[in-house]
Amino acid sequence: MTPNPIDIKIKGIEIHGLQWGNPDGPKVLALHGWLDNAETFSSLAPALTQCNVIAVDLPGHGLSGHWPAHQHYHVWAGVEDIEHILDALGWEQCHILAHSMGAAMATLYAGTFPDRLISLTLVEAIGPASGDTETAPERLAKAILSMKAHNFEQATKPSSDIFVQARLNGSLKLKPESAKKIVERGLSKSEEGYAWINDKRLRYSSMMRLTEDLIASFISAIKCPVLGVFADGGLFTEETIQQRWQHLTCEHTLHWFKGSHHLHIDGDIDEISCVVSEFIAQHS
Repeated sequence: MTPNPIDIKIKGIEIHGLQWGNPDGPKVLALHGWLDNAETFSSLAPALTQCNVIAVDLPGHGLSGHWPAHQHYHVWAGVEDIEHILDALGWEQCHILAHSMGAAMATLYAGTFPDRLISLTLVEAIGPASGDTETAPERLAKAILSMKAHNFEQATKPSSDIFVQARLNGSLKLKPESAKKIVERGLSKSEEGYAWINDKRLRYSSMMRLTEDLIASFISAIKCPVLGVFADGGLFTEETIQQRWQHLTCEHTLHWFKGSHHLHIDGDIDEISCVVSEFIAQHS
C-alpha cells in the first residue's frame, strides 16, 4: 500500500507525514521514536486497514522543519507539538499509536489532555527517561555548553548506503530494508552527495529530565484505555515496565511479543496488528 503524503504547519514550521488506510476510519496519530521518522510505521500502519493512520515526522526529524536556534527539543515540549498537530489535522479526538520517544511524549500528552484521546497504544515505552535532582545542575550545564558549540552543518557522504550501514551498526538493530526506508527519508541529496536532514541538536543531552514522581503523576492522570506493546528483546523487562505501569488507573492491557525495540516494523506484524486493530476497534 502506497501512503499519501501529508503536509501541515504548526508554530511556523512544516510538518510532513504519511497517511495509510481508510480515510473514514478511526483516526490514529502515529508518533515515531528518536531519530526515526514516519517510515517507521510503514509495516504496521498498512496492516491497520480499517483505520485512518497518519504518521508524522516530528519537528527536527525526517522531512519536517527544524525549530529556530532559540528553541530546543524537550520531551515535554512534544506535548505542545502533539496538541498543535491535532489542531492542524482538525481532529478533536483520536487514537494515538506511538513508539519509543513518541510513546514518551504521548504518555505525557495523555495525562495533560486526557479527554482528547480515545485510546493510547504505547510501543516500547511508557513515559520518558527520568532524572534525579542531584545531577540536574550538571546535566543543564552540559546541554548548554553543547549548544554553544553547535554547528548546524551536516557532513556529506558520497552514498546513502554509508548512512544505512551506520544505522545497521547501531545498538538498536534493524533489518536492512527497514533501515533503508527510515534512513532515506532522513537524507538530502546535493551535488556534493548525501547528508542528514535531521536537526543535529536532537543528539545533544536533554537540558532537564523529569523526576520519576512527576512522570508517575502524568501516568496516573491518563483516562483513556492504554495498550502496551513490548518486545521480549527490547529495552525493557517486565519488572521495569511494571514500575510505571502500576500507576495507570484507567483500563489497561499489556502484551509482550518476540522481537526487538523496533518490533513494530521488524516484528511479527500480523500478530501485532491483530492486537492493535482489535484494541482500537473495541474503543472506537
